[in-house]
Amino acid sequence: MRRMEADKNFLKEIIGGRIPQKDSMLYTIAPHAGKGTMLSFQVMPGVEVIYNDFELLCPVNKVLQLNVDCIEITYCRHGHIEIEFANHKYAYLMAGDLSLFGYRTDVVSCDFSAKPCVGITVMAYLPDVIRSMNIMLGTNEFSSAYFLKNVFTADTCIVSHATQSVDHIFKELFVLPDTYKNYFMKTKVIELLLYLMQGTDYKENEKVYFSKSSVDKIKAARRLVLQNLDKHITLQKISQTVGMNRTDLEKGFKSIYGSTVFAYSKAYKLQKAKELLWDTDLSILEVALSCGYGSGSKFAKAFQDVYGMSPLQYRQSHPEK
Repeated sequence: MRRMEADKNFLKEIIGGRIPQKDSMLYTIAPHAGKGTMLSFQVMPGVEVIYNDFELLCPVNKVLQLNVDCIEITYCRHGHIEIEFANHKYAYLMAGDLSLFGYRTDVVSCDFSAKPCVGITVMAYLPDVIRSMNIMLGTNEFSSAYFLKNVFTADTCIVSHATQSVDHIFKELFVLPDTYKNYFMKTKVIELLLYLMQGTDYKENEKVYFSKSSVDKIKAARRLVLQNLDKHITLQKISQTVGMNRTDLEKGFKSIYGSTVFAYSKAYKLQKAKELLWDTDLSILEVALSCGYGSGSKFAKAFQDVYGMSPLQYRQSHPEK
């Protein structure tokens, strides 16, 4: 069973076309939804592997429902994914993170729009996946009754930072040789499932889940930072404004956005500065002041440290400057 074919109601709002390949199916993102592709391989009975490489403009807001028992295992190589559940909890995936959930989990929306998303999804369908594992490994040891049972019973997906072993498996899936590719893919998927069936490889680094009220406050803090790029605003002031304990805000912001408030603000300021240097005729000092730097020298040092060139060198690299 191929997820892309079974989930038409869920995927129809983002899929623009389907192009048969030699050993796979390529799905393209509809222009109104964004751009990119999902490349689906039917690896063996009960297992589908999907290579995701896309940018979406808006969240996918429909609950995914299938009439079969299956687990979705997603590895995020690059990106930022927000998952909202019907129980009003939120989970987040960033680079190097892993998520597992069964389709009894009530997902309200998945938002990929913050960053381009590159990753791999492994769909495991019961009981076929168990039958395939037993055949490949020459055993009857594996049973559907015990296959990642706690994933099926969870009311949210399980999100964790991938262990070194699991991270290595997914990275190898990105660089499989063309010769015997399907065989390599089978062995890697079996290896992945064996690691995950131990339980420790996704519970060891399990992430925090957030309530809607906490997420709303953390997002308000981000907006406050972005609206005051030209000002110095302290973390204490931000926490007071959004009504959240400073320590909780710091931890929550890093979990959701992958960096501290200060680091996020600095990165955004410098990115904004690059755009102003490239697209406007503002002086370098004017760019520095508009991005919250009190002097041109401090701005130049920060820019040089991050981009390896001065603001003037960057501006001169523009062919029209």
